[in-house]
Amino acid sequence: MTSLFADIETLVSNAVDGVYGEQARILRQSKNQYFAGSADSSRPTTLVTAVFDKNPVLARPQDEGNYDGFQPQVGADRYHVSINKRLFADKSLWPAQGDRIEAVNNPSIPMLRVTRPPEDDGIGRIVCICEKAQ
Repeated sequence: MTSLFADIETLVSNAVDGVYGEQARILRQSKNQYFAGSADSSRPTTLVTAVFDKNPVLARPQDEGNYDGFQPQVGADRYHVSINKRLFADKSLWPAQGDRIEAVNNPSIPMLRVTRPPEDDGIGRIVCICEKAQ
């Protein structure tokens, strides 16, 4: 038996995907030191509905020297990609750090690389912090 909160969360998450969601392809990448950045055939490519959120950030290089105050700030973008956790049978199928996420039908969103292990937001969604893939 599920709780009333869980039932409402499911409805809300499905509504968010219906309004803001876009088809996304998760491209699994190899973790091998010799083939890092290449496709990982042992983990399947997955199509999901995801919500992409672009966040502009100011990046500043870190320096150990005396002139830290003169480091330039560079504009960059960070993307949050939110995916309904129920789309995955278990945590081992979640996107992993280094995997790539592609917005299938939206060319304005570049190919993204997951920069940190995805996190469970506690209300039924997985959040992947991403940056533009090189």
